Amino acid sequence: MRLQDIFKTPTLAKVLDLLLAKPSATYLQSDITGRLGIDKATMRRTIARLQRLGLVTVEVNPAGVHLNAIMFNDESDAGRALLSLHRRIRKIKI
Repeated sequence: MRLQDIFKTPTLAKVLDLLLAKPSATYLQSDITGRLGIDKATMRRTIARLQRLGLVTVEVNPAGVHLNAIMFNDESDAGRALLSLHRRIRKIKI
């Protein structure tokens, strides 16, 4: 995996910044959309891409209501590596 595979769009970077800030938190997809000002369709594509990369897990509401719970996946190799990189980058003072 290359960085360009992960950070393909600014939206991917924004969502990952939010998730990596509190990697143990669970967010509703609608909450992320509202916080970051992302279009719903763009958010669906972004989450699907992050899910394919193994960076997030999604729990879909069994009632069929669009209240998907999004969590950063720190159990995958990619998730652990990205979390480690994120923590190191945050320590850099510019």
